[in-house]
Amino acid sequence: MPDRFDVRSELLTGFPYKLPHAKALASLLSQLVRGPVPQKGLITDLDDTLWRGILGEVGVNGISWHLDQHSHMHGLYQQVLNALSAEGVLVAVVSKNERSLVEEAFRRRDILISSAAIFPFELTWGAKSEAIARVLKTWNVGPDSVVFIDDSPFELAEGKTSHPEMECIQFPTFDGPAIYELLERLRDRFGRSAILEEDAIRLDSIRRTHVAAAEGDLGGEELPRFLAQAEPELTFDFSGLPMDPRALELVNKTNQFNLNARRFTENSFQSYVGNPAAFSSVVSYRDKYGPLGKIAVLMGRKNGRKLRIDTWVMSCRAFSRHIEYQCLKELFDRFDVDEIEFDYLPTERNTPLGEFLGKILGVPPRPGPCLFRKEFLEKFPETFHSVQEVAHE
Repeated sequence: MPDRFDVRSELLTGFPYKLPHAKALASLLSQLVRGPVPQKGLITDLDDTLWRGILGEVGVNGISWHLDQHSHMHGLYQQVLNALSAEGVLVAVVSKNERSLVEEAFRRRDILISSAAIFPFELTWGAKSEAIARVLKTWNVGPDSVVFIDDSPFELAEGKTSHPEMECIQFPTFDGPAIYELLERLRDRFGRSAILEEDAIRLDSIRRTHVAAAEGDLGGEELPRFLAQAEPELTFDFSGLPMDPRALELVNKTNQFNLNARRFTENSFQSYVGNPAAFSSVVSYRDKYGPLGKIAVLMGRKNGRKLRIDTWVMSCRAFSRHIEYQCLKELFDRFDVDEIEFDYLPTERNTPLGEFLGKILGVPPRPGPCLFRKEFLEKFPETFHSVQEVAHE
């Protein structure tokens, strides 16, 4: 009570709290109103991190994560990573180890995280920063959306130098209380209010696409040939109601392909979607490798022969599939307009969208650019998408 109640302030102003308590309370309330955006991926080391011991020195049976060997903190860490993966968080391994030994370690019946929960495994003797870069490319996410955990300060510093936006955390191998702090920190970094269908299929879709390319499904041909044999399908849902939580999540979480980084509350989003003068579309994708779920949101208004796009976001998982071209073609055709105006504002993170606009406009985009149908169709590539539309009933 003495740490919270301020008698003098209560008597003079009617405000009963001491400033440190008021600050802590305000911080908690702000998180309840609008919590931080969850991170997308976690990259972990193995030796003295996922388990106790150096695999290459003590062997598969020498590593541990058990209470009777005073290494239970590693078992707790394994359980948390397994749970995060089940909730849609991407989990990868970057470790300096022999692949055959790691595979044997994950075949141990007492391990608390399945190898199926992890992708990819980057096992290399080279710099970990380079392995991290390969993981980010496989996931198609930015370093600002990822947490890297390692027991070595050197490896963390090397990774941070190459990827300064990435959060790097040292695993506290011999510090019991710090383990619980780490697990709570991970809960806060990756926690989300609901698990959506897209979360459940994220890892499988990334693994399938990656394995297909590695096994030669591209057939040595260029992207159009690959897209043709992938049998891609796009569904544009213009129904608008009821409010789609995945659509709001995409708008508020997406950075790389985001028209202007404008965010919405549930109320403001519902108000926009429910406006009869506006349109909104949620775009879903699947191909023969499996579904990606809902991967894009478009919102805007029509004014005569011109369409204005106020919001356009697309998941990074959908890059390199010509979906962005098909989105614009769908809008030109559905609304029968001659021109599309974009409410574009460059940000520190939406470079991919800016580059796309520059490609179709022929010049570096400035705020508020316009695209004419004729110019767009001249640059429209073969997309091979089967397109379906869901409209208002």
